[in-house]
Amino acid sequence: MAKDEGSYSAYFDHNRTIVGVLSLFSGFLFTSFTLLLTLLQDRVAILSQVTILFLLVVFYFSLYVLLDNLEMGFHYIENMPPLTLKVRPFFNLLLVFYLFGTATVMMLLLFNLAYLALISGMIWTIIVILSIASTVRRFYKQSITRYWKKEP
Repeated sequence: MAKDEGSYSAYFDHNRTIVGVLSLFSGFLFTSFTLLLTLLQDRVAILSQVTILFLLVVFYFSLYVLLDNLEMGFHYIENMPPLTLKVRPFFNLLLVFYLFGTATVMMLLLFNLAYLALISGMIWTIIVILSIASTVRRFYKQSITRYWKKEP
């Protein structure tokens, strides 16, 4: 590590790699889900629905881990602009993630896969609750209790 780098620079480099890989992986899973849903001849077959559900579960977990890694860096940055830790911009990011997962449920309903949409929606709801209980609560607590340095 170079002398001018902070003590967390290796961590941030590693976290940046994780976020990049998870973003690419999530995009691949969403594209695979969309292609399977539109190109499968027999979407009501059990094997087709199990495959789609498996892709969705992996997609949901990758979104959860991606969001958690995006938030984790805030804990280690010492001098951060005050607006960055405000709750509203982070909640807007959360909303985008949550709507992205909800779009998969809506797509299943669009293709008349109601039971699969119901199961997928329940799994997505559990992921959202876990996200709120861990990532959102941790960020909210830090944004409230963070020591704000006054500029000289």
